[in-house]
Amino acid sequence: MNEKFYLGTYTKRVSKGVYSVTLNKETEQLESLILEATIDNPTYLSYAKDDQLLFAVGKAEEFCGISANNAQVSPLETFVSYNDQQAVPCYIRYNEKTRDVLTANYHGGFVELYHYDKESKSFTAIDKKVHTGSSIHVNQSSPHVHYTDYTPDEKWIIVCDLGIDTVFTYKRTEDGLEEVAQYKTKEGSGPRHLSFHPALPIAYLICELDATIEVLSYNKENGIFTNLDKIALTNENQQAWGGAIHITNEGDFLYASNRGFDAIFTFSINKGTGLLQHVQTIDSYGLIPRDFHLSSDENYIVVGHQESDNLTLFKRNKATGKLSLLQKDFYAPEVVCVIPTV
Repeated sequence: MNEKFYLGTYTKRVSKGVYSVTLNKETEQLESLILEATIDNPTYLSYAKDDQLLFAVGKAEEFCGISANNAQVSPLETFVSYNDQQAVPCYIRYNEKTRDVLTANYHGGFVELYHYDKESKSFTAIDKKVHTGSSIHVNQSSPHVHYTDYTPDEKWIIVCDLGIDTVFTYKRTEDGLEEVAQYKTKEGSGPRHLSFHPALPIAYLICELDATIEVLSYNKENGIFTNLDKIALTNENQQAWGGAIHITNEGDFLYASNRGFDAIFTFSINKGTGLLQHVQTIDSYGLIPRDFHLSSDENYIVVGHQESDNLTLFKRNKATGKLSLLQKDFYAPEVVCVIPTV
């Protein structure tokens, strides 16, 4: 069985936009790189399996914003674009139930809520929450919203602001977004992305600036997070920039990437407490592994590299969680987002 992944990229050097790649599970190799859409800096994507839509961030002539693309065809067919932002958003999430679209804007320091009308193929801007403040790191002179997504039950919307060391909890109201809670990380941490445990009331927060993972308890009733543990991805002598974070469907293993010291980390997850135990650190075989994703059967991990223009394919041992190299030289330019389609 083959499996398709969409690739979001920067278009600063050689990339032309959104690509797709196929994982051939018989040969255990990546193949067939296809340019799916010519978009400037489509750095993050959100795939809607039931609606067969791919949502992308990107830059138009003067403004930046989002687009909805028909994923039933290849190359993609763009249905509509909506450009109302000064800088390209760095994260996008489409909710197939409500047809709401969330974006995070790093440079603008805000989260924005849209609604997508599937029948008319149009976007409506609903609300924007602009953050204020700063923190101690040189990269924290202003807010930098890096992530916005839903809790597993979709009761709350979580927003990570790397610039002010804060994780916000919002709720969707009739009028838009309403803040209900804040979680403060250690100063200079730079919270980047969050991943929830599939069964336990636990979330895992990867911080970019100090390259750590925080284990957080999560109260489903009020959306409040509390720190349980904090784990370093590097030692003091290694360049540290936390990247992506993903958990297996069974909640038994967690994977994270670090940039600078380019590696993929494997942790086992305690079934009772949700705490992490380091299992393996393996070279990502590229420069700046900004994103990666597990295959649908979780037998493989595909890693994208921003600076070395290659994908790495690992085989995953489901019993131990450890990774072994299958392929490291598959060409794919400036990849910063890897999204499965199954």
